[in-house]
Amino acid sequence: MPFSVRSLAALLLLLISGAATFAAEEILLFRSDVTVQPNGDLLVTETIRVNAEGFDIKRGIYRDFPMTFEDPSGNSARVRFDLISAKRDGRTEASRVVEGNRFVRVYLGQEEVFLSPGVHTYEITYRTDRQIRFFEDYDEVFWNATGTEWAFPILKAVAEIELPDGAVALETVAYTGGYGARGADARATLIDGGNAVLFETTRPLGPREGMTVGVKLDKGVITPPSSQQQLSWYVRDNLATLISVGGVCIVAFYYLWAWLRVGRDPSRGVVVPRWDLPEGVSPALTHYIWNKGLKRGGFPAISAAAINLAVKGYLLLEDIGDTLTIRQTSKPVTDKPLPVGEAALMSRIAFHGGTLTVDKANGEKVQSLASRFRNAIEGEHRAVFYRFNVLWIAVGVVLSIGTIVATLAFGGLSDAMIGLVVPAVIGGIIITVIMVNTAKRARSGFAGKLQLAFVLFAIGVTIVNSGMLTAAGIFDLIEEPLQIGAMVTLVMLNVLFFFLLGAPTKIGRKRTDEIEGLKRYLTVAEKDRMNMAGAPEMSPQHYERLLPYAVALGVEKPWSKAFQAWLAAAVAAGAASAVAYHGPNWYGGDRGFDIGRVGDTMGGLAGSMADSFTASMPAPKSSSSGFSGGGGFSGGGGGGGGGGGW
Repeated sequence: MPFSVRSLAALLLLLISGAATFAAEEILLFRSDVTVQPNGDLLVTETIRVNAEGFDIKRGIYRDFPMTFEDPSGNSARVRFDLISAKRDGRTEASRVVEGNRFVRVYLGQEEVFLSPGVHTYEITYRTDRQIRFFEDYDEVFWNATGTEWAFPILKAVAEIELPDGAVALETVAYTGGYGARGADARATLIDGGNAVLFETTRPLGPREGMTVGVKLDKGVITPPSSQQQLSWYVRDNLATLISVGGVCIVAFYYLWAWLRVGRDPSRGVVVPRWDLPEGVSPALTHYIWNKGLKRGGFPAISAAAINLAVKGYLLLEDIGDTLTIRQTSKPVTDKPLPVGEAALMSRIAFHGGTLTVDKANGEKVQSLASRFRNAIEGEHRAVFYRFNVLWIAVGVVLSIGTIVATLAFGGLSDAMIGLVVPAVIGGIIITVIMVNTAKRARSGFAGKLQLAFVLFAIGVTIVNSGMLTAAGIFDLIEEPLQIGAMVTLVMLNVLFFFLLGAPTKIGRKRTDEIEGLKRYLTVAEKDRMNMAGAPEMSPQHYERLLPYAVALGVEKPWSKAFQAWLAAAVAAGAASAVAYHGPNWYGGDRGFDIGRVGDTMGGLAGSMADSFTASMPAPKSSSSGFSGGGGFSGGGGGGGGGGGW
């Protein structure tokens, strides 16, 4: 009897285990049959056998296929994807294709039809182009057969690459694992004397794992693209550029017309250097008024607000290594209510337990703090200091957004392309800001200033675009200069007309003049400052009191160097206040405080606070060969993507 009980228990455990295994949703077989056409197109049939239990796979499966890749020159290029047929269990299956910027998703199944539990075999046939890599000594097919983004494990993966008639595989390679892995859990078998290659995994693949295979060919097996084909691909790849250029023209004409209708500034007052603080204007608000908004996501203004709170004794700043830590002190806020930006900053520091370390690990916290800060500043002061002409600006914004959306929708800009645009955009912004400042200093009145601004703007656009086109070669089929030039021009237009359409109110004009006077005081040489009638004598207290405003205006370095010069002279003269000064009591750092490096220390502090808030992931590369140079890995090559159930 005991033996029977044990046998029954073992049988039950076996049945439970078998049921659990059966209940798992997984890909039993993923087979990719790839026929390489002489013109380089690939005809692909994917056979995907799945076990569906109604958990994730309810109506069917979906397949994601990448539509963009990075070519050997580092440019974003687009492939074609044509769905030919879709089947389930040997019969035609309902399907729909949803196109995105970078992926196309193929849904197999119907919304109102649910699958019966069990094993189902899907077959997807499609055609794609531009998947052949052409190198100096050889060509290759490097194919991400399964993709590395499947939500289910793949028990068996098979890929057969059939080459054009007469072609022979010179070398093969296979990678398995998650994206970027270089596992080799697959074997390759030559078929028909090397005219085809069969790849098979030697172990099951887990979720987010896949198999990428490669076949090296002799030059000439695949017909390289002709000039006409390259031109066709050029138009496909640069549809975003064409849209951008059209959008630039529309936005430029609109902004010019809008300025002629509403862009008028009040007369400028007399600006003189001043050392008293602008009445009712905090350092963060100083930054906001002077820049007609928050620059760089508001981080310079946040830095100024944090330093101002530290000077008041509410915060401690610790600059250790590559991280900055902000700590709340025990001093209660007993003064009049803090400005909204500083109140928002104090609130978020308190929310995080009184301590916040500014580094990449705390990116979400920093983003939340920045969002609260921006909302507080802009919510209270948006319409106080400037006539924003909201409806007029809104039209320009809508046109610009429409251009960007259309560019993304029809062109599919990649992260790499955006990376190429950023340096040129920064240069364009600098040029535009310089031109606007030059126009402000023109002596022939407002009309003369405006005329100078437009002339310089036209010169800047011409130089930027002509220089890039000349460097690239006017007859070269290279899309980057045109697209970068169009995007830079669009940004320069928006920056220029932001200044021109943003007409200040009377109080805004007055505060701007006051801030300009303070900025002049902060940036003049110490000997000139001493000659100003009624100017206060430099001291540690005076320096720290105005430091947040210097940070807000981006002139903390000249202000700190002026204090550094005074401090060195005062210490040499034996001044008690200078000899006793060993740095701000609200600042701590592992570099120490040296009176000979005040400018570098304080400038480094402000820079650390402003530059430690952003982090980004590098764009994956797919331009190098899968056979050499470290370019091969699982997930690389053409094809790829992934899928799941729905």
